[in-house]
Amino acid sequence: MAHTIVLSESVYSQLDQEARRVRLSPNELAEKLLAERLSVKWQDWQERFESLLARVHARMAGFDSAEIEADISAASAEVKAERRASRRST
Repeated sequence: MAHTIVLSESVYSQLDQEARRVRLSPNELAEKLLAERLSVKWQDWQERFESLLARVHARMAGFDSAEIEADISAASAEVKAERRASRRST
């Protein structure tokens, strides 16, 4: 038995674009995505992922976010400088 689900135009547009990319019809892709999302395996993965995030956040609580941001910015600048130097030498 078939059922109808109503999607907003923007969501359908994304679905249609992805369906074309993977060479499925929008209906086939929607069926596949919903089946995966609703499966027990997905729910188990989601619970484990949320648990992991909670552990990471708990471990990060002791660090100053400004210091972390400064470290990330410094590392990013270093990588950019190395790439520029690499391009100049080739």
